[in-house]
Amino acid sequence: MIDSVDRPAVYFDANPFIYYIEGEDHVAEAMDAVFRRLRERPGLGVTSELTLAEVLPKARTPDHRRQFVNLIVWSGLIRLLPVTRGILVETADYRRAASWTRDDGKLAMPKLPDAIHAVSAIRAKCRSIVTNDTRFRLPAGFRQFTTSANDIEDLLRTLA
Repeated sequence: MIDSVDRPAVYFDANPFIYYIEGEDHVAEAMDAVFRRLRERPGLGVTSELTLAEVLPKARTPDHRRQFVNLIVWSGLIRLLPVTRGILVETADYRRAASWTRDDGKLAMPKLPDAIHAVSAIRAKCRSIVTNDTRFRLPAGFRQFTTSANDIEDLLRTLA
């Protein structure tokens, strides 16, 4: 069981999985260290079922597709959250609350997938998100980790 005071869960956007399976070796090695840590600390890694819909159509080979499913669904390293009606309703509210006015005066909102990930992270009581998406609008109080070497070192300390 997770002690959310001592070790809050860490949410994973879809792109870290893509970089791990299909990215450059140095990124895959860094993410491998993260997944090894998650093996030692079950329940700390979280993502949405939406991640499957994002990564599977982009898989370069059938073997990569199997690797994505094995890692995200069957490995036990990642707590996989369903996309429920409640999450979708909260996502609509989140998109409205996180909207901003563009320079041309039009209302802009976070992208739907990003908002679903953000709401899923909030529901899972995460305090940080692993993503390389620089446009991801983080919920208030959240920390973003990328797959850069420095961020991965910081993330590993967070997961210790």
